[in-house]
Amino acid sequence: MAEKISGGCQCGAVRYECSEGPIVAGHCQCTNCQKFSGTGHATNMMLPKDAFTVTGEMTRYEYTADSGNTMTRFFCSKCGSPVYGASSGNPAGVMIRVGGLDDPAIFEANFSLFSDSAQSWDHIDPSIKSFPGMPPKPAD
Repeated sequence: MAEKISGGCQCGAVRYECSEGPIVAGHCQCTNCQKFSGTGHATNMMLPKDAFTVTGEMTRYEYTADSGNTMTRFFCSKCGSPVYGASSGNPAGVMIRVGGLDDPAIFEANFSLFSDSAQSWDHIDPSIKSFPGMPPKPAD
């Protein structure tokens, strides 16, 4: 894993950095992510919010996710690229869109969520853990 994770939007007006590695990384096949990504799933990396900084003007969109949590998505106000998301279900993390990484090759999927919503043409990697919905949070 890179010492520092960095990335941003397509036009470069929004940039982010994280001084720590990902908490989790994987794919989500929920219907919201399908609409958001314009394809069969979204590929995300959860980073610790306390180690994450972002600069640039963004627009936000808030909705109730398939998990029941309130999801806020942040987009570049200039080019419309999705940059990151935040969930009421995990306020300590932010979900970046792997396509916006400066080095997307650092991504390694650990899981696939909402496999019950997956499209037949969007194949789930059989070598990673797959969950039919949102898995329960681990006990503290």
